[in-house]
Amino acid sequence: MCATANPVSNYAVVKLPVRQLRPTEQINIEDARKLTNIIAKEKRWKQPILVEHRHSVIMDGHHRYFCANALGLSFVPCVLLSYDDPNLQVTYWSNSTPVAVDRIIQAGLSGDLMDYKTTRHQLLVRVDSCSVDLDDLR
Repeated sequence: MCATANPVSNYAVVKLPVRQLRPTEQINIEDARKLTNIIAKEKRWKQPILVEHRHSVIMDGHHRYFCANALGLSFVPCVLLSYDDPNLQVTYWSNSTPVAVDRIIQAGLSGDLMDYKTTRHQLLVRVDSCSVDLDDLR
């Protein structure tokens, strides 16, 4: 996830229903469409979405969430995390100030999305990629 990430991770990749996930931020629609085309061409899902475990709000992966919907997937590979995880840093993209977690969760629960690239969720350890056939996610 970040250049200084450690190579070891204990985070499991699980398949979650796409309808269960709650976005918190807006996306760049052009970038999301390009990514959708790449995933469709490869016919494989390779990067899990980071999801807060209690409320199912998307921490990182809003564009991939768009792709899952655009491709008509029922499930998507995810890594469940807690905001209490010591390996997780949450800051604003514009500066390194910590973000109030309640604001993020409220955006996901209410549907009143924050602007594109408001928050930056970084793990200090690398999350393993995955390789799942899209047919297994339909």
